[in-house]
Amino acid sequence: MDTNEEEHPSKRKNGIFRWEIPNLDAHNKSLEWIEAERKRMGAEIDCMIEDGYDSSRKCHIFVNGRESGINYRLTVSFESKIAQALSKRISDIELSDRNLKIILSTFKRLIHFDTHWYDHSEGRWQHICLEVKTSVNHPFWPGDHIVSVMNCLSEDMTSVLDRDMATLRKAMTKALVVSWFQGDNPKSMEFSKISQYVEWLVELEKTDSDFSFANKRDLILMNMKDNWQYWEDAQKTEQMTLYENVFSSLEDFQ
Repeated sequence: MDTNEEEHPSKRKNGIFRWEIPNLDAHNKSLEWIEAERKRMGAEIDCMIEDGYDSSRKCHIFVNGRESGINYRLTVSFESKIAQALSKRISDIELSDRNLKIILSTFKRLIHFDTHWYDHSEGRWQHICLEVKTSVNHPFWPGDHIVSVMNCLSEDMTSVLDRDMATLRKAMTKALVVSWFQGDNPKSMEFSKISQYVEWLVELEKTDSDFSFANKRDLILMNMKDNWQYWEDAQKTEQMTLYENVFSSLEDFQ
């Protein structure tokens, strides 16, 4: 990145554990999980940014798409007043699924986030309206959702094929092209593959029914399995390997 562009990302001391709160064990474990996943995927974190005007504490987590090379930024906000309120009486409660659903729906902004990708062609961060679909049956602490988003962005080339990822698909139609010209994609990825993939994403967005979407997605995955030579065995995600095993089993069955 040129020095005259907006800074991304600065290397600063990790300070996410300053968000730990006594008695909130599940929340504190979420922070440990965020840190473990950050290290695993090589993401960077900056907790030295100014805290929010609304009493929230903030940090940036910088994640790169593992195959796309797209630069993402999660701006994570921690509401210390909510955490302090929870910690006062959380030990008096049986943390059953029923109770947790009520607690986490009431205090859902304990940790919340905004998502951006870095547009090298304009030298600025572009917003992505990315939301986490919460589980109906199994409530999760907000910090666990941050881990989900980090993995979604790291594995964006496959997660974008999910029906609910419409805003990510829209962003990637430009971001993939910009990333290729920036030289952030794998060296072996030819531009013809980028243009083909962007066409697929656009086609998915034109699809109305869930059934048609699923069929088109499966065809895309099959095409990637057969033709995308840049996907070296050592680079393949577990998800892609799983799809290949499924397709192989179907071929053997037929």
